Amino acid sequence: MKKKVLAAVGISGLLMAGGVLSASASASGNGYQLFKDSVKKTQTLTNFTSHVEASLTDNGKKLYSVNSLSSENLTAQAASSNVNVTKGGKTTNLNYYSKNHQTIVKSSNDTNYYVRQGHVEKNEQQKNENHNGHKLSPQMQKDVEAIFDAITTNYQDKINSSDLGNGNTGLSFELTKDQVPAVGQAVVSFFLKNIDQNKEHFGNREFGSLNIADLKPVLPQLTSGISVDKVVLNGIVDKNNYLMEQDATIHVTGTDVKGTTHSLVLSIKNQFDNINNSKVNTIDLKGKKVVTVQDNHKRHED
Repeated sequence: MKKKVLAAVGISGLLMAGGVLSASASASGNGYQLFKDSVKKTQTLTNFTSHVEASLTDNGKKLYSVNSLSSENLTAQAASSNVNVTKGGKTTNLNYYSKNHQTIVKSSNDTNYYVRQGHVEKNEQQKNENHNGHKLSPQMQKDVEAIFDAITTNYQDKINSSDLGNGNTGLSFELTKDQVPAVGQAVVSFFLKNIDQNKEHFGNREFGSLNIADLKPVLPQLTSGISVDKVVLNGIVDKNNYLMEQDATIHVTGTDVKGTTHSLVLSIKNQFDNINNSKVNTIDLKGKKVVTVQDNHKRHED
């Protein structure tokens, strides 16, 4: 449940960005340990509100943007989100509600409320086993941290920290083109060269006129001269050691098959609030037009 909910509202990507930031901090200084500890602690949150903003521009033109406000209570297996996605000049509003494996989706492009009932565990033991299955074991967590440390050996002195008052600490990290690790350059290049093949991995969840895969950004397929030119990451750690705010900006350039040069800028920002005190919104379907969506893609109207 936790993994599915985080993926649905885009939080997992932000936590991953925080993990990259923490891995690139100074291993010999307090900044590194503060980041790593705060990322690990933030990933244990079970009740919170998250505000996510993201955008993608190409040669200065905005191709895509997302603005979402989500409330999560993972212990109660409940979540609600209000998401605005702008793609190709068209904005789609999406309301999402989830509780006890039931998902309700309402799109601004449709008058129906789509309800999908997921698998319900037979007993508490099975539920706990599935929940724990999404977590890294202590040894795996240790191994991942060791890999991060090894990969970033030559880049571990780029962290900057500042006292923001009220127990908050600001952290920032920046890499120029020459400082981006070769493995990072290679991974980004591979992804962008094979963007068409990657599309098939996007989930095709249909809710009437809405297909979740259609809300994914479309990137130009670059074929040569691909380079990560700049990476800027920032975060704010509060007095309780939670990574309350984080933002990342990545600059990539390259040329497509037609010889056109592209300058891509991806920006993503997340803020956490109402930790352990977030109220998940619910929806009363009485009097509304409801369509039940089956996992086998069959559906019927109630």
